[in-house]
Amino acid sequence: MVERDDYAAIRDRIIRLSRTRGLRCDWAETTRRQRFLLLWDAEGRVAARAIVPLYPGETPHLVDSLEQGLAHLFGDHWLEDS
Repeated sequence: MVERDDYAAIRDRIIRLSRTRGLRCDWAETTRRQRFLLLWDAEGRVAARAIVPLYPGETPHLVDSLEQGLAHLFGDHWLEDS
């Protein structure tokens, strides 16, 4: 289970799941409090876009949105699964 208030744990989980599915992660700083994530498939198409909060403990609604937004790639409750 990933700590929902730990940015590094969430980031590492996204990277791990992306690699197992053949996706490439591109990260960009959008603000001091969040990162923009693009996930690319093997053909160079964007498979998903998401905002990843740097301080997820302060913005749990963004973590919920992130989990829902990437569910089509990683499955439901991908943050809870080990």
